[in-house]
Amino acid sequence: MLKRILKSKSGVSNVISTLLIISIMITSIALTYVYIIPTIERARMNATVSTSSLFMFKMDGAIQSLYFDGVGSARTIEVDAFTGNLEFRSYALNVRAYIDGSMFVAIPSLEYGLARLSFKSDVGMLPLNSIKYLKGSPYNSPVVTQDGQGTIDPAIITIERPESTSYNLDFYYRLLLQARDTGVGGTIDVTLVCVQFTNAESLRGLHSGTYQLTINKTRVELNPARYGFAGDGSPIEASGDDFYIAVNKGSGLLPVYVTSGTRTNVAFNLLVMTFDFYAVKIA
Repeated sequence: MLKRILKSKSGVSNVISTLLIISIMITSIALTYVYIIPTIERARMNATVSTSSLFMFKMDGAIQSLYFDGVGSARTIEVDAFTGNLEFRSYALNVRAYIDGSMFVAIPSLEYGLARLSFKSDVGMLPLNSIKYLKGSPYNSPVVTQDGQGTIDPAIITIERPESTSYNLDFYYRLLLQARDTGVGGTIDVTLVCVQFTNAESLRGLHSGTYQLTINKTRVELNPARYGFAGDGSPIEASGDDFYIAVNKGSGLLPVYVTSGTRTNVAFNLLVMTFDFYAVKIA
């Protein structure tokens, strides 16, 4: 029978047609897995990062608009991110102030808040263990000073790939330093502003519904006792030569404010603003 098929032109044509169809199918499947599916996954990842970043920027705008509002003020925003988990953490900073070459202020456990949106993906948009700054710069000081160069916006938003199958979007604030210096022979009055985040629960599974996030300004404290102050709102004071402040964010003490010359009085203040986050599922 096979000999008859081979002798028949129509039989040979059918065999060739079948082989061509099989080859086209194999090629199509290969193209789908090699090119089309990765392209779809990359587009989906781009959309996830874009909407999640937009949400972080919106949360930043809401919080900064509350800076000068009173305790109890609030803002409500829609959670645009449609995948991943949202959680709030606290990280420690070490703050030191020196005069006459000696330390007169030591705050070893000052905490600042961090909001983290994490999601799973094995799309290689970033190299492993790399960080991309969406707002701010890796060269920014941990403290924003009023006479510093560049932007005075304290917000930092980054995207990081800590593992091959996961990404983190982090949002936090640098410390903000306000200073009044009358010059050599005069006085210095500095206030360090720290933003803290509190939240009882993480918001997990953003893909499972529609959420609104309410941001409340719950507390404003001037020179709290838990950071070494007297507790009555008064600053820590000293006098002498060559005043400077250094901050350690995990990579060693970094001078963030330096003055030279004698001052009759140096007053160091700490202002802590606390924001609480409450999520509501609306659909």
